[in-house]
Amino acid sequence: MIKITTIIESNERFASQQHEGLVCVFIGATSGIGMGTLRKMATMLYSSTFYVLGRSESRFQKELDQLRERSPSCNFIFIETQVSLISGIDAACDKITSAEQKVDYLCMSPGGMPFQGAVYTNEGLELCFAVSYYSRLRLVSNLLPLLRQSPHSRVLSILNGTKEKRINEEDIGLWQHWGITAVVNHTTMFTSLAFHLLATNDTQKQITFIHATPGFVNTGTPRTTYPSKKDGILWWAFLSTMQVVSGWIIRYFGMALNESGERHAFHLTSDTFIPGSWGTSRFNDIVSDNSTLKEYKDRGWAETIWDYTLQIWDKALTTSSTS
Repeated sequence: MIKITTIIESNERFASQQHEGLVCVFIGATSGIGMGTLRKMATMLYSSTFYVLGRSESRFQKELDQLRERSPSCNFIFIETQVSLISGIDAACDKITSAEQKVDYLCMSPGGMPFQGAVYTNEGLELCFAVSYYSRLRLVSNLLPLLRQSPHSRVLSILNGTKEKRINEEDIGLWQHWGITAVVNHTTMFTSLAFHLLATNDTQKQITFIHATPGFVNTGTPRTTYPSKKDGILWWAFLSTMQVVSGWIIRYFGMALNESGERHAFHLTSDTFIPGSWGTSRFNDIVSDNSTLKEYKDRGWAETIWDYTLQIWDKALTTSSTS
């Protein structure tokens, strides 16, 4: 465990170096953990550009005003887009790539537990799978050319790193066997394998890919999804109880949002993380691959998952264009 005092000292040291001219892209920063990270990073950079992807600029306007007040030398640009759609990610990336020559930091944290059950986007993708993996990796893929133009770029996905478990190898897209546990396990394994493949293919060894687990964080974000009764009253009652219990645990035992922001800013800026692919704990420790992740890497599943991801992106865009 890296102590929070060590984290703060590192972040203050980085800020004192007055880094300028950096380009940061945030998705999932309109609330929660991503917002906490954005707030902290905005105080650590000077004359830099922050892109924030989200659905509504007007809803985020108060936060934008506060960011600009606290960091007047930086430029904050909100890109309105539907982050659950591959076409929405593509549209946002077009705006970034047309305006920038590089991207230094990419921080991704959209999503949440799908207590409401399986909900599908207009592109035919299950919502939790889309925002936790497909949209995030599409953003990474689209911005790779700009990430390669930065001497030391960082890609951070705040999801469930180090918690990899076995997946359903006969239904990797969960078209027939969707469930809350299953989608968590699949998006976790998919992310770790995709980052491993991208880092392996990074011939210049200049991009750092970090799959972080945040643990319980008291974000203060109100509950917006509720269990569905379509799978039976007993399952609804169980999920409702779990949602209340987990909310109570987070409220009283979760990490403070400010500390979470400090820790993820550390992920993005600390020299601890050299180019490559890393899984980290909620306290910023680099954790060695568990036996399950090692097995999937050894069996060539990184390539299998990436090929499948490319197919899903194509399918989603085809569905979007015909709907």
